[in-house]
Amino acid sequence: MKISYLDGPRLRMALTAGSLSLMQNIGSLNAINVFPVPDGDTGTNMASTARAISASLATFCPKNAGSVLKRAAQSALAAAKGNSGAILAQFFSVLAEELGHEARISAKQLASAAVLAAEETRRALSIPKEGTILTVLHDWAHALHEKAQQSDDILHVFIAAYESAKTSLAKTKDMLPEMRRAGVVDAGAKGFVHMLDGITQFIKSGSLKEMLRADKWRSASGEIAHDVLAEPLFDIQAHSEFEILADADNATFRYCTEALVHGDKLDLDAMRAELATIGDSVVVAGSKSLAKIHVHANSPSLVFDMLDLLGFVEAHKVDDMKLQTKLAHRARGVQTCTIVTDTGCDLPEAFLLEHGVLKVPALITIDGKARPDGPALAIQKVYRLMKERPDFAMSTSQPTDAAFSRAFALASAHSKEILYVGLTSALSGTFQAGVRATRALGGKIVAVDSKTVTSAQGLLVRRAVEMAEGGRDAQEIARRLEGLRGQLVFFVAVRNLSSLIRSGRLHGLKSLILRKFGLRPLLSTDQAGKAKTAGIYMGERNTVTTLLSKVKKAFPSGSRVELHVSHVDAAADAQHLADLCAAHLHRDSKIMISEMGPVLASLAWRGAISVAGLPLEG
Repeated sequence: MKISYLDGPRLRMALTAGSLSLMQNIGSLNAINVFPVPDGDTGTNMASTARAISASLATFCPKNAGSVLKRAAQSALAAAKGNSGAILAQFFSVLAEELGHEARISAKQLASAAVLAAEETRRALSIPKEGTILTVLHDWAHALHEKAQQSDDILHVFIAAYESAKTSLAKTKDMLPEMRRAGVVDAGAKGFVHMLDGITQFIKSGSLKEMLRADKWRSASGEIAHDVLAEPLFDIQAHSEFEILADADNATFRYCTEALVHGDKLDLDAMRAELATIGDSVVVAGSKSLAKIHVHANSPSLVFDMLDLLGFVEAHKVDDMKLQTKLAHRARGVQTCTIVTDTGCDLPEAFLLEHGVLKVPALITIDGKARPDGPALAIQKVYRLMKERPDFAMSTSQPTDAAFSRAFALASAHSKEILYVGLTSALSGTFQAGVRATRALGGKIVAVDSKTVTSAQGLLVRRAVEMAEGGRDAQEIARRLEGLRGQLVFFVAVRNLSSLIRSGRLHGLKSLILRKFGLRPLLSTDQAGKAKTAGIYMGERNTVTTLLSKVKKAFPSGSRVELHVSHVDAAADAQHLADLCAAHLHRDSKIMISEMGPVLASLAWRGAISVAGLPLEG
């Protein structure tokens, strides 16, 4: 059978086949991910891009091949994650620019566009490396071009070029030291070859039936299920023959940082050069009106500050590559349960990293610009704005379902089960969003409503971590946490009333009395997880002594207690409170200090301090 051209229906099915083939191999790609950072997520990131392509084409059936390419490129650019995902999106973007006006695409047209796309994709990186997906893109495109000069049969040309791509892939095993040490080929390059394999199988058979026989690709209604990232990504034990070599402690850059930038006349080369001064693994893909950026950096907030000057920024994403690497290595140990929490939980960043806890961020809006909390938002800058601008305000939006799905997918890739400890459902829809995302993974995820917030939620997460590291399963940990909730002691002292008044939560006579007499509220949560007033105290200067008295009342002298103090730009007072509590409690007590997250800080405001306590067991 000879195929002289690709029209819309043929190209749509071919791209769907390629996407499904890539998605079927998420696990093996994650397992061999050693470059540029061995964080075990290349398969997940490339599958996210492939899923976006297949989902965008599911109900899009034009006769025009160029329209299919443009739709695929747009969806890939918007959804691209990770270095390889961004590279794949750039490749499709250039193909769409070259062929977007074509109703039918011949072998020669496809080959010429592929050569240009491979070259432009290389230019999208600040420091392109041979032995990666770039090498295979180049070799495949040039093989395609060579064969297209000899034949106009797309089937013959594509199959021959596919064989060249496989040969090129095999060579990547010896081209970079990271791959030589691990004895593996480049994960991104292999992902692209998987996509070519799916397309090749489709154009050989003219059917997707073989690929869609597996139940995992179908929904209950029998339709193709495109939300592949909601599936358990892979069983790490099935890939134990792969050794992920990592020197995460000495990695130059920690965070994989991504965003979409909209503008009128974006200068991609200038953007690329500027990002190269902040980090490495820079990819800037897209056009003058829409760019997808990817960079490995230590200060995601600095990256986003720079992008804000160039256009409208959205789809921010920050992945902690050190944490991902830790999860990948921990999967070989005794701990089978990964703990996931959300933006309501206050714990030091170092604790989250050390114990492999995933935290799903909320969106924080400041001056009309939204960002996820955490590394994307420089908290010291927020404190400065609180201090310097009387009109300064920030608002929070609960994490998106997609943010939860991504965290659960990452945890699922490296754990047999997951425990999600969420912000009280009585104060936010965050917990419900998390629960919605858990349903896609069935019984693999157990969700616990902490019925509290900030330092108290942090204490429950700490206990969950201890139990998980002791080998307990998610169901047992959940039962224990529900029992511990009733033992929590938790107070938040609010020094600055401005945010409570501005938000309308403090108004009328109560507001007038508090301000007139210098009184300040003491807040807490009840057994249902609702906010309550736990008292008032006189004067901001009495904040520490007031909280200390609450701790002393709850825990007699010499008690063995686990205590957590959090604060909003009040580090010295938080430390003073911790020292006073330590003098009162048993020397074996555990006391931790952290900054207060944005959920409560946006209301409690500058100077606020919270303290939470739980009796130590044993």
